[in-house]
Amino acid sequence: MSVEQIEATLLKLSRLERRKFAVWFYLHEDEILDPREDDDVSPEVKAEILGRREAALAHPELLEPWGDTSERLRAQLNEIRRQKAEAR
Repeated sequence: MSVEQIEATLLKLSRLERRKFAVWFYLHEDEILDPREDDDVSPEVKAEILGRREAALAHPELLEPWGDTSERLRAQLNEIRRQKAEAR
């Protein structure tokens, strides 16, 4: 059965039946779409992610904590704004 045939069949259902199907699909999505077969990520990106993971595990002392990330970013943005205001 093609996607178009499935779509046509679903659209023939009542609104209630389509809602029931949507709930069923959501609950069974992992069975239908095996996350281990995710093709959206290229081999290059997967390799980069795995390489960074290995580096982080090998050298945890090089990692930065996330706890104060928003404060550090805010401070950096404020500094950029200050420099722009002084340049005017």
